[in-house]
Amino acid sequence: MTVTAERPLLDGPANGGVTARRAVVRWAWRLLRRGWRQQIVVTALLALAVLGAVVGGSAAVNLTPRADARYGNADHLVRLDGTDPRALGEGVALARQKLGTIELIGRRFVPVPGSVESLELRAADPRGVYGAPLLALDRGRLPRGPGETALTDGAAEMLGLRIGGTLTAGGEHRTVVGIVENPRDLRDEFALVPPAGAAAPQSVTVLAKVSPETFDAYRQASRTPLVTDTLRGGGQAAAGVLAVATVLLMLVSLVAAAAFAVVAQRRLRQIGMLAAIGATQRQLRLVMLANGAAVGVIAAAAGTLAGVLAWMPVSGTLETAAGHRISPLSPSWSLILECAVLAVVMATAAAWWPARTVARVPVVQALSDRPPRPKASHRPALLAVLLLAVGATCLVLADQTSPPLIILGTFCTVLGTLFASPPAIKALALLGARAPIAVRLALRDLARHRSRSAAALAAISLALGIPVAVIVSTAAAQDTAATGNLSDRQLLVRIGQRGDAVVPIRSARELAGLSAQMNLIAGRLGGARVIPLEMAADPAIKPEPGFEDAQGGQPVADLGIPTGGSSSDQGGGDGGGRADGALRSVPLYLANPQLLAHLHVDPAGIDPRTDVITAQTGRLEIPSVSKPEVLTNVRRVKGTAYTSDPDSVLTTAGLERRHWKRVPAGWLIESGRPLTTDQVVGARHIAAEAGVTVESRRDQRSLGQIRLGAALAGMLLALGVLAMTVGLIRIEAARDLRTLTATGASGRVRRTITAATAGALALLGVVLGSLGAYAGLLAGYSGDIGRLGQVPVLYLAGVAVGVPLVAAAAGWLFAGREPPAISRQALE
Repeated sequence: MTVTAERPLLDGPANGGVTARRAVVRWAWRLLRRGWRQQIVVTALLALAVLGAVVGGSAAVNLTPRADARYGNADHLVRLDGTDPRALGEGVALARQKLGTIELIGRRFVPVPGSVESLELRAADPRGVYGAPLLALDRGRLPRGPGETALTDGAAEMLGLRIGGTLTAGGEHRTVVGIVENPRDLRDEFALVPPAGAAAPQSVTVLAKVSPETFDAYRQASRTPLVTDTLRGGGQAAAGVLAVATVLLMLVSLVAAAAFAVVAQRRLRQIGMLAAIGATQRQLRLVMLANGAAVGVIAAAAGTLAGVLAWMPVSGTLETAAGHRISPLSPSWSLILECAVLAVVMATAAAWWPARTVARVPVVQALSDRPPRPKASHRPALLAVLLLAVGATCLVLADQTSPPLIILGTFCTVLGTLFASPPAIKALALLGARAPIAVRLALRDLARHRSRSAAALAAISLALGIPVAVIVSTAAAQDTAATGNLSDRQLLVRIGQRGDAVVPIRSARELAGLSAQMNLIAGRLGGARVIPLEMAADPAIKPEPGFEDAQGGQPVADLGIPTGGSSSDQGGGDGGGRADGALRSVPLYLANPQLLAHLHVDPAGIDPRTDVITAQTGRLEIPSVSKPEVLTNVRRVKGTAYTSDPDSVLTTAGLERRHWKRVPAGWLIESGRPLTTDQVVGARHIAAEAGVTVESRRDQRSLGQIRLGAALAGMLLALGVLAMTVGLIRIEAARDLRTLTATGASGRVRRTITAATAGALALLGVVLGSLGAYAGLLAGYSGDIGRLGQVPVLYLAGVAVGVPLVAAAAGWLFAGREPPAISRQALE
C-alpha cells in the first residue's frame, strides 16, 4: 500500500515561528490588561521590593565613611612637623615649589581642663582652595580676629560652652562666636581659629591636587622623611555596597517568584486551553515570561520613583549614623539604575520557574484547575544544608577582606534559606495536626501550595534576616563586647592622665581636699557611691622629678596581657618570665572592701595565696616593675566588659609579699541612674578646679540609631511583603473560602484562617531569617567570635515577637468581611 503525504498549505516552522510568538505575547498582554485588579497586587509587591532595594542600597552607599573627609577638593596631603619653625618653613617652601597651589592647615592639641580628652585648635581658612568643603557654619559666625574661635557641637558639649562663652585653652582666652562642623566627618571635633591669629602649630597639613608623578617627585626631592597620604577609592566600601545590592535584589527575585507562582496558578486553566489547541511548552512558558517582563517594567518604574521620593526624608535620619552630611537630592543614581534594570531582569527570570512548572502540567489537569502535587522536600533540605555549608565556608575564608568570597558566601546563604523553606512549611503543617480546624486548614493550604508558599517565606526570611544581621553586627561594632568604656552611670576620676604608668604624688592634705571634691560630685549626682582607687608602686623604682608638680610622679604597676608573639615562662611565678610579643596594659588597682564589693567578691573568701583577682582572660604579667613576673596565683571573676571599669585588683596579701607600697590613683563614682550631660560637664568643672581628670561614657548613640532604624525598616518591609503575599494567597483560595462559607463557616473562621496564614509565615520567616543571619555572622566573625557574645536581646525580641503578632492581628482584623469575589464566581 502506498501512502502519499500532502504538502501543507502554509509554509513555515511547525511551532508557528515569530508570528506565533507575537500572538502569544499579545495574548499575554491582553490577559494582563484584563486582570489588572489581580496584577496590581503583584505589581505593588514587586514595587515595594524595588523601593526597599533603592532606599537600602542608597543607605548602604551613604553609611560608608567618606574617603575624602580629610582632603576636601585635594587628592594628596602631607603632614609636616611644626615644632621646628625653620624646618617647617623649608618644608612649606619646597611644597610650594614642587606642588604648585597648596593649602596649609595648622593643628595644635591642648588638654581639656578636668577631662582625659584633648582639644584640637585648627587654623584653617573657611574659603580655602582645597579645604573649603571641610568647614561649614552651623550657627553664629566664623571667627575673624585672634581672640575668637568657633567650636564643633561635640567640642562645645564637652566643654559646656555656648556662643558668647570663653574658651580657655593652651594659655589663651578666646570668645566662642559660632558652631561649625566638618560636613564630611561629623565626628571630627575641633576649635576653629583664624590662621592669622593662631599660635605656633604642632603640625601642619599640606593639601595639594597634583598627578601621582608630580607627588612622587616632590617626595624624592624632600631631604627629610615625609608623612604622606593619597586619596583612594573606597574599594571595600564599593564591595560592601555590591553585597548589599546583591542581597536586596535577591529579595526582589524571591518576591517575584512568590507572586508569579500565584499568578501561574490563577492562569492554569487558560494555559490548559492554549495547550489543548496546540501550543508548545515553549510558547506556554512565553506567556508567563511576557507577563513577568511587563509587570517587572511597571514595578521597576513605580518602585524606583517611590524609592527616590522616600529617600529624601530618610537621608536626614542617617546623618548621625553615617557621620557625614547626606544630600537628599543625591542618592546613588548608578545603584538606582542598576536596581531598576536588574529588577526587570529578575522579575522576568522569576517568572521562568512557575512558567516551567505550569507548562509541564497535563492538559486535563490544567483544564480542571488542579494545582500540581508538591514534591517531596528531602532534596530541598539537602540542598539547603549544602548551600549553607558552602556559604559559611566562603565567609570564613573571606575573613571580611575578600569581596568575591563575601558576595558568593552571602548568595549561597540566601539560597540555602530559600531551599530550607519547603521543609520548614511541611514541618509546620505536621506540627499543626492537632491544632483547631481553622488553623489546620491554613497550614495545610500552605503545604499544598508549597511552591509559592516557599518563595514567599524565603522573601520574608530575607527581609527579616537583613535587619537581624545589622542589629547583631552593630552590637559587635561597639568599643567592647558590651557597650563602651564605662557605664552611663559611672565617672572615673584620675589623679593622673589616662594611660600613664606614672601617678602624680599628692600630699595627705591635698588628698583630703580631693576626697572632699569627690564627695561634692557624688552629692550633685544624687548620693552616688564613691570608690577610692589605689595602685601599687615598687619602692625600688624612684619617683620621676618634675612630673606635673614639684613632688614628681610615682611609676605604678599595671597588668600586661600578651597580644601576639610567643611567650615563655622562665621562673614560674617568681619572676623573670616575659612575653616576646606585645603587651596590652590594664590598670592594676589595690583591693579594698568597696572595690571588692563592686566586683562581687567576698573578702573572707579570698585564698591567702591569691595575688590578683581579675576579669581578664589568658596569660597575665606584671611588666611595669623592677622585677617583671608572670602571674600564676590568679582568681578569675566575671567582669562588666567595659574597657575602663576597674576589673583587676592586687590583693593585700600579694602586695605584702612583694613589699610594695600604696599610691592613691583616683576614684570611681557610680550613680543610681544614668548621668545627664549637665551633670558630666559640672563634674568636669569641679575636677578642673581640683587638678584631676574625669572620664565618662563615650557617646555611641549612632549605633543605637542604626539598630533601631534597621529593626523598624526590616519589620515594615517584612510586614509589607507579608501583607501582599497573604492577600495573593487568599485571593487564590477564594474558591475554598466560598465552599467553607456555603457549609456554614462564620466570619470568625475566615479571620482565623487568614491570621494563621500570616502568623505562620511570619513566625517561620523570623526563625529562618535569624538562623541564616547568625550563620553568616558566625562565619564572618570566625576569627573573633567573642564580639558576637553580647546579644541585643531587646531589639531581637522586638523583631521575633512583634512581627508574628502584628501579622496575625492584621490578618484577623482585615479578613472578616466577605468580599464579592467569594459570593460570586469570577469568569476566566
